[in-house]
Amino acid sequence: MLRPVFASTLLALSLTLTVGWLSAAPATAEAPAAALTVGHIDTLRSEILDEERTLTVRLPDGYATGDARFPVLYLLDPQSHFHYLTGILQELERQGHMPSLIVVGIANTERTRDLTPPWTDESTIEAQGGRAQIIPDGGGGDAFLRFLSDELIPHVDKTYRTEPYRLLVGHSFGGLFALHALATTPDLFRSILAISPSLWWDTGRPVDRLESLFEQRPTLQTQLFATVGNESGLMIDPFNRLQALLRYRAPSGLHWHAKVYDAEDHGTMPIPSTYAALRFFFDGWQIPYDLVGWDVEAVDAHFAGLSSRFGYPVSAGEAVINGFGYRALFSEEVDKAIEIFQVNVDRYPGSANVYDSLGEAVEANGELERAFELYRRAYTMAKDAGADAADPSLVAYQRHMEAVSEKIADVKAE
Repeated sequence: MLRPVFASTLLALSLTLTVGWLSAAPATAEAPAAALTVGHIDTLRSEILDEERTLTVRLPDGYATGDARFPVLYLLDPQSHFHYLTGILQELERQGHMPSLIVVGIANTERTRDLTPPWTDESTIEAQGGRAQIIPDGGGGDAFLRFLSDELIPHVDKTYRTEPYRLLVGHSFGGLFALHALATTPDLFRSILAISPSLWWDTGRPVDRLESLFEQRPTLQTQLFATVGNESGLMIDPFNRLQALLRYRAPSGLHWHAKVYDAEDHGTMPIPSTYAALRFFFDGWQIPYDLVGWDVEAVDAHFAGLSSRFGYPVSAGEAVINGFGYRALFSEEVDKAIEIFQVNVDRYPGSANVYDSLGEAVEANGELERAFELYRRAYTMAKDAGADAADPSLVAYQRHMEAVSEKIADVKAE
C-alpha cells in the first residue's frame, strides 16, 4: 500500500508542541477529529545537573510496527525549532534524500547557563564590555555536555532503536554550544549544524578551541555546517575567523561548509540553514537516476557504499524497495513487480505492508486467490498489532481484501 512519493508539498500545520488535529470533515460529538501525533514527551532525571529534563521525541513513520534502527538528531531549543525541523525531515525522508531519523529535543531550564562554554578567566568578563553583567549565569556548557554524553545519549540508546550516528543542531547560543561540543568531544557527534553561533562569547575563544582541535586531530572525520545571517559585526567578525580557519586549517577528513545568508536575519536563519545542512550532510543518499532499471542488486550496492561512508549498516529499506515495485507495476511490468515485492517479503516478513503490496502485483497478474490470501495476511497482521502499533493502512488492507473477494465471486458466478 505505501506507494512511492514523487512530488509532494510540505504542509504548514498549526500544532501544539507534540500533537495537532486534522480531519477530513468537521469534528462532531459522534466523530471527533483524528489526532495527528508529531512527537511525544519523555523525561530524564539528571544527576549531573541535579534536575529533571524534558525531552521532545519524534519517531520516524513506521517505527512502532517495525524493528529498524535509526540515527538520532539531538536538537537544542526544541520549543522554537521542533516543528519546522520535523516537517523538513518528513519531506526529505519521504523523497529519499536522507535516512529516517529519531529526533530528541532537549528543553533547557537555564538556557544561558547550559549552552555557553566556561569563561576563560575573569578578565574576559570585563572584555565583553559589560555584556557579562546582562548574562551573569553563563559558562555551564561543560556540565551540560557531560549530561548529553554520560546520561542523555545512553538513555536514548537504551530506550529507542538507535544507530551509532548522531547529529547535533543548535541556533545562536545553541550554535555556540554545538561548536563547543565539536571542539571538546569531537567523536560524540558525526554531524554538527551551528546556526548563527554566538562566537563572540569569551572574546572569540571558541574559535581558538577549534583551531587547537584541528592541530591535534589532523584526520578528524566529522561533518560541519555553519551559517550566519545579515547580522551585526559582533556575530559576523568571529564567524569570518571561523571561515578562514576552515578554509586553511581544516583536517582532511572534515566535510564542512560555511555560508553567510545575506537575505536572512538572526531570527530567520534556522529554516534555510536546516534544510541546506541536511542536504549537505546526506548528499549522495538518494538513489541515482542511472539506476532507473530498478535493479535491486545495484541499489543494494549503492547503500553498501553509504554504509562505509556513514559508519553504520545502511540498507535500501522496505519503502525504497516498495517504490521500485510500484514503479514496475505502474509500467505494467507485472512479473518484475512481483519479483521486487517478493524481495521485500523475504527481507521484512514482519511487515503487513509487504504482503499487501505483493497482493496488488499478483492481483494484476490475474492470481486472485493468491492476492486474497496476501491481503488477508496483511489485514490480520495489522489488526493483531494492537493500539500501540496501530497500522494506518488497516482500512486499505481490508478494502483490498473485500474488493478481490468480490472479483473472485464474480468469476465463480460466470
